[in-house]
This record gives sequence, C-alpha cells and structure tokens, in this order.
Amino acid sequence: MWSEMKFTLNTFAFITLTCAYQDILQLTATDYAPWSHQPVCTEHLDAINSRLCVYTNATFSNGRGISIFTTPQIADEVAQLLPFQDPAVLASHGINPDDGPWYVQQLPGKGMGVLAKHDLHRGDRITAYTPYLLAHMENVLSTMEREHFLRIAIDQLPAASREHYLSLATIYGDPSVVVQDVVKANAFEMQVGGQMHLAISPETSRMNHACSPNAQYYLAPDILTHFVHAARDISKDEEITISYSPPYKPHRARQQYLLDAFHFTCSCSRCRNGEASDMALEEIDALQSSLRDWSADSTATVKQAETLIQKYKEEGLEAFLDVAYGYAALTYNAVGSVRGTKKYAKLAAEAVTLKYGPSAPDLQMWTELERNPQGHSSWRWRKPVK
Repeated sequence: MWSEMKFTLNTFAFITLTCAYQDILQLTATDYAPWSHQPVCTEHLDAINSRLCVYTNATFSNGRGISIFTTPQIADEVAQLLPFQDPAVLASHGINPDDGPWYVQQLPGKGMGVLAKHDLHRGDRITAYTPYLLAHMENVLSTMEREHFLRIAIDQLPAASREHYLSLATIYGDPSVVVQDVVKANAFEMQVGGQMHLAISPETSRMNHACSPNAQYYLAPDILTHFVHAARDISKDEEITISYSPPYKPHRARQQYLLDAFHFTCSCSRCRNGEASDMALEEIDALQSSLRDWSADSTATVKQAETLIQKYKEEGLEAFLDVAYGYAALTYNAVGSVRGTKKYAKLAAEAVTLKYGPSAPDLQMWTELERNPQGHSSWRWRKPVK
C-alpha cells in the first residue's frame, strides 16, 4: 500500500523510466474531451486487469484543474459526473470559492494551520473544494514508476494549482518522489467508480489533526467535492481541526497510529489528558453497550442516554454525536416519549448529515423516526424506569 512506500535519496534511477516505458501506450484519438491533454497510460497491469492512465482537465472549475490517475473505465464514469457535464454546477453550489471563512497561518510546532476568520456555529460550512489530484490506490507500480505518472498529472495542471499542490507539507522531504510525498501527508480517501482513490484538496489538507476536532468532513464522489463543516462553535482566530484517526481508540493506540501514518505525536487536549480520556472512553463504551441491549431484561434508561451525550461533549467528540443522538432517540422512543424521540431523531439526522453528507445511509431512518415515532419498531419497547 502507499503507506509502505520506501523513499531513498539515491532513487534518481527515475531517468531509466524513459527506457522502461518506451512502450507506454498513448491513446490516439484526436478528441480527448473532456480531457485537455492526451491521456498517458501504463502498459496493461495484470493485477488490476487494466491500464492506468493520467487524465487531466486543465479548465475544470473555471481553471482550477483536475488530474486523475485511474483506469480508462473509471475515467469514463468520472466524465459523466455532473461537474463535467455542467461546468457551472460547482460554482452554483458554492464549491471552489476564491475566499471563505478561514485563513492559513504558521502555527508554532505545527507548521501551517487553518484558523477561523470570524465566529462559526455548528453546521456552518467551512470549505468545499474539489481535488487537484485523484490517484487510484493501486499497489502494483514501483515507487518511481508511480512518481513518473503522478508528475505528469501535476505538471499538466494550471500553474497556480501546480504550485499550490507542491507547496503542501511532505513527510520525507525527498525531491525525487515529491508528488507521492505530498500524497502521503495530505490525502483523503474517495471512492470513485467503485474503487478507492486518494484525493488531495490543498485547502482541506492545511487543516491539522485533533482527537477532539471542532470540524467534521465528508467527501461527495458524485460532485468530486470535499466538504468541511463546523462540528461545534468555533471562535474567531481559533484553529480549525479535523480528526485523522479513529476517535474511539485509546490514547496510546491513537498516538501510535498517528506516528506510523503521519509521523507526528499528537498533543491535543484528549492526548494531554491521557488516562482520564481513556477512562471516559470506557464509560462511553459501557453506556452504549447498555443502550443497545434490547433484551427483555434490559436496564437501559433515558438518563443513560443523556449521560452518553454529555460524555461525548466533555471529550470534545461533537463531530461524532450522530451515534449518541441515535441512541437517545431510540431510547426515548422505547419508553414512549414522542417529544424526546423527535428532539433526538432530528439531532441525529443533522449530525449524520454533518458526518456523511446528504446521502448518509441512516438519514432516512432518523427522518422517518422524527416524523412518526409510533411507527418505529422501538416504540414502547421498554418500560419507563423511574
């Protein structure tokens, strides 16, 4: 996998690729629409039963540009997406704006970070940008072969986008593999055409990690956009953070994951609390275990549901409240409280949208539960506990 790339300073054997790829296949069609450059492809790769090609549209989104390293079949599917069929759709939805409610600044011990220009409230949109680069998560090409094609992808972008991409943070600092180094330090996973791709949107990539983030993100493959919204109120000039690691892992596991994957040690509030944070996670797990017990002798109560929500907030896990709100909605419904059910079903719907977008898998369930509590199978499943 890409996380296992080995970078060495003596890998300038890159130039030998000219010989190794004399037989690179280049498409001969005279019309490459919607691509602005003739796609450049590898030879057939048996492991994925396809070639991989660089597809670039330098005029995409009013000249922002996009390059995709993927299979011809997936490229054809991408070309049918709305942003390629209707060039105005991104701007009409406020995607790829020239400005936003944030700014970038050097932060002590963190490098570049993103801060709020003004006060933000939970649910406010912070960023919405398409990636400069989408790269198939293959594990077939050698590091230098992959670098060859990804360099073509970046070189074919408009100059401003190319420079923006290359200004992003790297991990290894090896100029011979700089494009992949940027990918490793800044990529998010986006499923396109049924396959996972790595997506690099510099505006979002500038956001640093926190185990108790004040923002939440999701990726929308249908419009090739990475969205970030405020997960709780954010003050003017406060740093905007997202989570790179699973939030429910114990302190040491989170630290090890971040060290292995991103080569840094987290010093956020949860990590500074260490053992106390782990104890809170144990309480959260115990509460959730009780609330998901639907047996006849279940002792789950609405008080436990309210406590669970409070624990999430105390741990700074507002970005993941869809889970706690969902437990609360079902628990209130199980004791026949229409008011409580409607309140938390609505909050669960809002939270799951914040986390997964408007196509969130559970959104319809929470919307329907808010509309008709009595119609759900959980209605009065448990007796109220006083």
